[in-house]
Amino acid sequence: MSWEAIELPGLHKSGREIPLEVSFGEFSRNGKRFFTGIARDISERKRAEEALERSREERLRELESVRRRIATDLHDDIGSSLTQIAILSEVIRQRVGEDKAPVSEPLSMIATASRELVDAMSDIVWAINPQKDHLADLTQRMRRFASDSFTAKNIGLQLRLPDSAEDIKLGANLRREVFLIFKESVNNIIRHSACTEAEIQLRFEVDALELRLQDNGHGFDVTAENDGHGLLSMRDRARGIGATLTVVSAPDRGTVTTLIVPLSLSNTASSQ
Repeated sequence: MSWEAIELPGLHKSGREIPLEVSFGEFSRNGKRFFTGIARDISERKRAEEALERSREERLRELESVRRRIATDLHDDIGSSLTQIAILSEVIRQRVGEDKAPVSEPLSMIATASRELVDAMSDIVWAINPQKDHLADLTQRMRRFASDSFTAKNIGLQLRLPDSAEDIKLGANLRREVFLIFKESVNNIIRHSACTEAEIQLRFEVDALELRLQDNGHGFDVTAENDGHGLLSMRDRARGIGATLTVVSAPDRGTVTTLIVPLSLSNTASSQ
């Protein structure tokens, strides 16, 4: 039995069972060895702990309800309106004709901007939806985005993602930041690498997630300024979730981007 405080059931003189905290100690005096035991009624403390836990659970339920409502409103109202703007702009542009550039060009810009906003809105809705707070939801969205992006550019892709049996619950912010870093990395490969093959691997360990993207493109000098690659933004996002981002590249040697995300109670199941 541990000498530190332990919890045991006790019997009150009234006959009811109560929770006790029992602790032991020892000391020596005048050549003799003494042992002490203290039993403390912790009923009030247990009731306070239970009340605090109920309050925490209620707050989490309320927060999930708010997240779900915001996700629905963004999708149904703003997302639908942006989609409608994109469609109507394209319809008007076609009716006006390509020969009327002063009108058709702004309409084309409106349609393009609207579609980009719809994509960004889709990411936001997915990120705040409490029903998507799992590793499986992250890998599913990564798989779809990577497959669509690389297929459209005729780039061969090897994709290795965790098995569904390894699913864990992730916090919304962690899930969003990992996906946006992944998305920016994929866009960098497509826009800048001129590669023919790419490999993406996401590994789940007990205490970390490791994301690795590699291509066989022409590479670049990572010590030079590369605003077009969005590296500063990616590193800022990584720091924000306590992760480390490394980019290894050299001219004509391709690029390897690695993100290591430590997992803890603050960014997994308990993080909302």
